[in-house]
Amino acid sequence: MKLSSTQWKIVYSRHRGAANHGNGWLNPGPGAVTCLAGLSGLVLHAKGDAGFLSVKKRPDSKGYLTTYHVPDDLYAAHQVIGLTGSWKQGMPVSTMEERYGTPDEIPDGDGGVRHYRYWVVVKQKEMPVSVYAVDFEVPGAQRVCTDYSIHANGFGFVQEKLDALQRQWERDYVLD
Repeated sequence: MKLSSTQWKIVYSRHRGAANHGNGWLNPGPGAVTCLAGLSGLVLHAKGDAGFLSVKKRPDSKGYLTTYHVPDDLYAAHQVIGLTGSWKQGMPVSTMEERYGTPDEIPDGDGGVRHYRYWVVVKQKEMPVSVYAVDFEVPGAQRVCTDYSIHANGFGFVQEKLDALQRQWERDYVLD
């Protein structure tokens, strides 16, 4: 199998035929029963050319040296930035709202799908450092969530949210 250095998906499915692997690799062995407990499928979204940032104090103690290293191994040079799961049985919207509260927003998606979106913001001393969008997908007029997605900063709309939160933080805490 040949990986690209851009984006790729890892698809897990209980049914071999349902795993659309395109020109990728298909596991020839039997799947583990517990791997997808409660799910009919799971997709991990990864972005390529991801590396490691290191910050070291300069030997003369005047500042820091910052380096960014992208590994040659394409498996190591990818970062998982999201996942999408499909339930074997959907979750009623009422159960979802009892567990997680009222969604932060409900944007419409393609084909009449509504996304019940919850934002998870990770802060460090009041500064937002990362954001996750947790979406529960409700198709059409149904009141049952069939799929869910978690997106991290690597996705465009999530990165835009993080940028907006950081600008607001700068206005509130940094700028006079």
